[in-house]
Amino acid sequence: MSFARNILIVCLFLLAQPSMAVVDSFPMRAGLNGNLITPLKDGEKLMIIRTELISTARSSIYLSTFSISPDQIGKDIFKILCTKAKAGLDVRVVIDHRANKDYMDYALKLKECKAHVILFRPGSRFYAIHEKLLIVDGETLIMGGSGYTRTYKLHAFDSYREEKLKKEKLNHGWYDVDYHVTGPVACSFHYQFQLNFKRLALMVADYNPDIWWYGWDNFVSMREEYYGLKKMRSCNRKVNEMNYGNSKAVGILGNPYVTSARPILKGHLGAILEATEQTKQGNPKEINLYAPYFIPGSKFVSALVTAHKAGVKIRILTNSLSSTDEKSHGKILFAAMIYAIRPLLDAGIEVRMWNEKSTLHRKGGVIGDVVFFGSDNLDNRAQEYQSESVMYTDDAIVVADMRQDFDRDIEHSDVLDAKFVKQFMASTSALYKWIGRNFKKYF
Repeated sequence: MSFARNILIVCLFLLAQPSMAVVDSFPMRAGLNGNLITPLKDGEKLMIIRTELISTARSSIYLSTFSISPDQIGKDIFKILCTKAKAGLDVRVVIDHRANKDYMDYALKLKECKAHVILFRPGSRFYAIHEKLLIVDGETLIMGGSGYTRTYKLHAFDSYREEKLKKEKLNHGWYDVDYHVTGPVACSFHYQFQLNFKRLALMVADYNPDIWWYGWDNFVSMREEYYGLKKMRSCNRKVNEMNYGNSKAVGILGNPYVTSARPILKGHLGAILEATEQTKQGNPKEINLYAPYFIPGSKFVSALVTAHKAGVKIRILTNSLSSTDEKSHGKILFAAMIYAIRPLLDAGIEVRMWNEKSTLHRKGGVIGDVVFFGSDNLDNRAQEYQSESVMYTDDAIVVADMRQDFDRDIEHSDVLDAKFVKQFMASTSALYKWIGRNFKKYF
């Protein structure tokens, strides 16, 4: 009876929980005022600020990432997190197990330091922790596309330059961007992270062989104690009362593994619809998207086609075959992309490929009068199988900055048109094309 009772408690808990982010169709309607948003376009500066934030934390440190390596960067992060956890701070870490097997020894040692760690390893290999999110004291955060490895130390627009590659002893650059945000929206992410952590802890999504010794009879109480679910720290109430800056922003953390809601996709579709309606009313808008590994779902494609037909100018920048880090199966992914975006190409929407000697990894874009950034590649996998974090803002300075970057970056790209598609398909094996066409929803 105790086993059945505990399973029922878990099910009721999961069903009763709200979506991790309540987002209206247009994301900015849920925006919070008083935030300060600063882009971090240099990888070395990003690593310094991350370290400073963790080192000066007073109450809590929440970190979630797809990639962290046992190189010097990963080791340094481990030491600081361990020290802070031993000092009594609420330190919680969520790491994708499949992508970070080399870091498992450090992750398990963090538990010995009294940090609460989830090594995400669900039954299905398609699910993954993909957001790169660091929240400190519920007051400030860093989010974007960068993990905790040496590769991201190089990230910058001009990382393809030979002098930079030689300095870091790398053959290939990395183009990414992250954002440092302070204010009420950080508190919003703080509570969304807590809800996600609770759900993962209760859904047995953690690689942790020791936990089964506790048995099933006291399933709920055991996990509440082991993961410290009743000891989570609150945000400082003054965060929501202070004015850190002039930015209105909304933060969205989505995890398809723990909820059927798709708040990030809903936010994107709402922003596209808003730009479409504004254009129809005589106020023409543009959509400029950074979309690495661009294999979008049908709803996103349909929304873009509708916007284009209404007169919205759309430009999309994605990887070329030479500017992706997915070298081993790059042709399969490229074939999947072509099948997924064919309606965009047929409609005449401009899609371009980054042509520099660096991996295009930057995510985000400008949709009408708002900008978004985060970990979402705008592919179907991000909406259906991966946890992601994005932020929307209508801050005019942030919007103008991304527009300027996009206009510059378009000059470093080649068009993906019918001629290119024909040449690529002719040079790609039937097997690769079959895999790309039939399994594109998983890429």
